[in-house]
Formats: sequence, C-alpha cells, structure tokens
Amino acid sequence: MLNSIYIEITDACNLNCSFCPCGKTAHSPCDRSVAKSAPTGSDARRFMDSALFERCIQQAALHAENVYFHILGEPTLHPGFVHYLKALESTPLKLNLTTNGSTIARVGKHLLQSGALRQVNFSTHAYGELGPDQAQAYLQDVLDFCQMALAERPDLYLNLRLWNAGDFPDADRQRDWNRLMLAQVAQTFGLHGKDVLDPEHFCSRHKSFPVQGRLYLHQDSRFEWPRLDERREARDERCVQGTCHGLETHVGILHDGRVVPCCLDYQGQITLGNIQDQSLTEILKSPLAQNLREGFQKHELRHPLCQNCSFCRRFK
Repeated sequence: MLNSIYIEITDACNLNCSFCPCGKTAHSPCDRSVAKSAPTGSDARRFMDSALFERCIQQAALHAENVYFHILGEPTLHPGFVHYLKALESTPLKLNLTTNGSTIARVGKHLLQSGALRQVNFSTHAYGELGPDQAQAYLQDVLDFCQMALAERPDLYLNLRLWNAGDFPDADRQRDWNRLMLAQVAQTFGLHGKDVLDPEHFCSRHKSFPVQGRLYLHQDSRFEWPRLDERREARDERCVQGTCHGLETHVGILHDGRVVPCCLDYQGQITLGNIQDQSLTEILKSPLAQNLREGFQKHELRHPLCQNCSFCRRFK
C-alpha cells in the first residue's frame, strides 16, 4: 500500500520560477482531449481530461490513501479543478494540495467546503522572484486563507513553505524575501520574538515549526530536478549507491497517463506504463518497477536518472 499518488492534472503554471522546469506559459482554454501522441518536452502545456482523471482516482483508491494534484504545474489553473476536487469526495482518497497560492482568493471557498481536502502546502518561496507588490499581495491572500481555515476547518493541515538554506544563484534575494515573509507571518499571528521566525534558524532534521493550530512553517533547502542530459554522463561519475522512497511511499501519474516511480520524474524518463492502457496494479508489478524497487531495497540506483538525482542523497 502506497501513502500517496501524485496525479499531474496539468503541467501549466502562471509563474516563472528559476527553480522549476515548468516555466511561464499561456493559459488559453484547454483542449479537453489530451492527445497521447503529444511530444514530450513540448512547450505547449496540457490539461488532464476528465475521463483520464476519473480513471486515475479509481485506480489510486486501490493503492493509496492520499493524492496530490501535481508533479509539475499549478493545479488550481485547471478549468476543471473544482469538479476534480468534488470527484474525490466519492472516493476514500484525501487530497494534499500543493499550490503557489496565486489563485487562493478564487478557489479558497471551494477548498474549505471540500471534505476530501486534508492539507494545503503553499510554495511561498516562489514569491521571492516576484516584484514586491505582487509578492506581498499573494502572501496576504494566503495568510487570509490560513486565518479562515483555522476558524472554519481546524482539521486542515497548512504549510507555508520557503527555502532558507543552500547555495544557489539567487540565494541572497531569497533570504531577503524570507525576512519579509517571516515579518508578515509574525504580524498576522502575533509571533514576535519566536525563534522560529529567525531567518537563520534552520536545521535539516527539524524542518516544520508550529505557528498556530495546524498551521506550520516548513523550511527546507533547495534541490535540483534530475535529468538524464545534465552532468555526470559517464557511469563512473554517477552515484550508483543509494535509495529512494519512490515505489515505496509514492508513484506519479503524468498529465497524459504515463506512470513514473518518482514525483521528480516530470519528463517521464522512467515510464513504467500508461494508466490508459493498463491497470495501476499491472504497472506496479511490471519487470521495470520490480527491478527498481529491488534496487532501492538493496541501496542500488539501477537507472541512470536515479544515478543523476541529487535528491537521493538525502536518504541515508
């Protein structure tokens, strides 16, 4: 039994974060029928149609307790987002939604009314690359939602996520944003003087800090998305020893139905099968899936993508 299945209902996003391979795209009304022949890596962003989504959640309910609505993309941009949220209520699945929060003023009331919603994660680190006025406006919308959720849905888990460690090109700008964000959180929730609001207060073993009720501040270090065509092309330069939680705690389903073993495989470079052609049970029992799973159990990274993944190093 898996803990979670990542269902990428769209790979479109309205922000252009340097961290994310998604990038900024146009958001014209989508073609509801997703072409299986759409080229991988195409600039055109796609939206999962309702028939495929229904199959995904039916299959997911047989294997997991929770779902996410992303691998790449901002899920609330999907024209059918509210419908998909409602469809979950007919299953035992619970939704852990990760969002950049830019549309929370529009979709917030639907989220609070959904019995399927378990958790909302806000990627507030994305605001560090925006203009100050827009960043402050998005953050205020997020904090307003958090206050409403604490009052109306105290059962919901809420996470405010930010980067505050690591060496990357815009680290100084990110730290400036962190200070502004933490000050606004402190003012909203009356937390002045708390150690948790110190931008330098970070420990890789203790990443979540309670703010109020089930609202948490989640701090973490930035990571790189793995790709086969970057660095360490020779096998002897790759990390071949290690493990991963893919296929143990979670798998992913891309917008076109391809099943991948890891929530970081946004290009489907390790495609285990397609849920439009096979059941998830058959896909998880495929020779490739079994080989990868056995490798992780033996601390062997058997696929080149895994060998090029720096995130694997976090798992000792």
